[in-house]
Amino acid sequence: MAKPAPKIVPDPGVVEIRGARQNNLKGIDLDLPLGKLNVISGPSGSGKSSLAFDTIYAEGQRRYVETFSPYTRQFLERMDKPKVDAIHGIPPAIAIEQANHVKSTRSTVGTMTEINDYLKVLMPRIAQAYCPECAREIRPETARSIVDQVLQHFRHPERSAAKSIPRAKDKAQDDEQRASALVTFAVPVPVKTKPPDFFDFLKQQGYLRVWIDGEIHRTDAEPSLERLPGQVRVIQDRIAVSTETQSRLVEAIETALRFGKGRIAIIDSHPSSLNLHPFSTGWHCAHCDLEIAAPVPGLFSFNNPLGACPTCRGFGRSIGIDLERALDRSRSIARGAVKVFQTENGRECQRDLLKHCAQNEIDVDCPFDELPKADQEFVLQGERKTAGTTSTDLWENGRWYGVNGFFEWLATKSYKMHVRVLLSRYRNYNLCPDCHGGRFQSATLNFKIEGKTLPELAAMPVSALADFFRD
Repeated sequence: MAKPAPKIVPDPGVVEIRGARQNNLKGIDLDLPLGKLNVISGPSGSGKSSLAFDTIYAEGQRRYVETFSPYTRQFLERMDKPKVDAIHGIPPAIAIEQANHVKSTRSTVGTMTEINDYLKVLMPRIAQAYCPECAREIRPETARSIVDQVLQHFRHPERSAAKSIPRAKDKAQDDEQRASALVTFAVPVPVKTKPPDFFDFLKQQGYLRVWIDGEIHRTDAEPSLERLPGQVRVIQDRIAVSTETQSRLVEAIETALRFGKGRIAIIDSHPSSLNLHPFSTGWHCAHCDLEIAAPVPGLFSFNNPLGACPTCRGFGRSIGIDLERALDRSRSIARGAVKVFQTENGRECQRDLLKHCAQNEIDVDCPFDELPKADQEFVLQGERKTAGTTSTDLWENGRWYGVNGFFEWLATKSYKMHVRVLLSRYRNYNLCPDCHGGRFQSATLNFKIEGKTLPELAAMPVSALADFFRD
């Protein structure tokens, strides 16, 4: 009786491929060692991709997906079994395929490597917001966070960090002198409203005290004020701050936030001074009363209208007139330093230039580059204009409008073909005057990571950027 053939035990250190016939493969047998870099090379059409992607990767991925439940498999990509006799020892596989990125004038290293896509998702989560006016940190507060800050403040006797305002004079209570917190919210005063009418309205709502110009006034007494400011701070509650009154403080702050539309102020009635601490629940600087844009991913992408600089539309450069192209600095004004004035249509401007140079004692026979900077600026920019004055106004009043003013007037005639051709000779891409090449609008610059804005991070070399986030 013949003995059975011995069972072949697969080598655990290799991937055994037998009889691969996928696409143009002709029964390939191959052993690939695991844990090493295997390179498949050959001429075009020899079956490299058929072996790597359509056979090895397809079988490894198919077996891995089969380990999941039927419910899970319906959400995963299904791959057909490759044409191969047998594959042994194959682990779960992943494939990193080549990608041909589309390049455009907006493309940067960040967009090509998709670093920008990660940054725009990361920034809203970890960036800190700062007020563009006072540079204070902005964060949406809650009643709980406000209470924590109030308790922290009252634990320290020195309270000079807050905005100091004159000491209050309570006309009704003697115990106002001891340190306590006034929870207040602002109520706008309608135009031409008299103090008695406004106080009567507040009294009907149950509020008996208001804060005006550093003093506490009662609404149930005859007002001593002849007129009211645009906003009056209503006192929601007066609380001696301690851990025992914490729940009452939370309740007062929540009520004040509701009636104050998310904005309140805590006034510390310290015996020596009164300190006002404003708070806000939104992306709003309570000190400057300034709203900033909320941090959403679109704000951190120059390919999105939310984040792109409106002047250059996210390109970092804007097209405009390059005055240097209109000049020949080696020539004098009389010999044609302003090249655009030497055409048939520019001769009148050349006569205007010579006339105003004579009036201002500017040497028209000296090479333009050797003229004083003030004289060069006069030729290029014209006479100093007041607010609302245009270059056309200067021309109509017999004043010098400058080479720049001539181009501004020419731009109003750009509906004519020959004018557009003329302007195209002197146009050039210049650094955007608003974002200075950073590509982002000013609202994006309110958010920083460790003191760095997104344009500053994007300008860093990739190696330095990796070290920055690693540290």
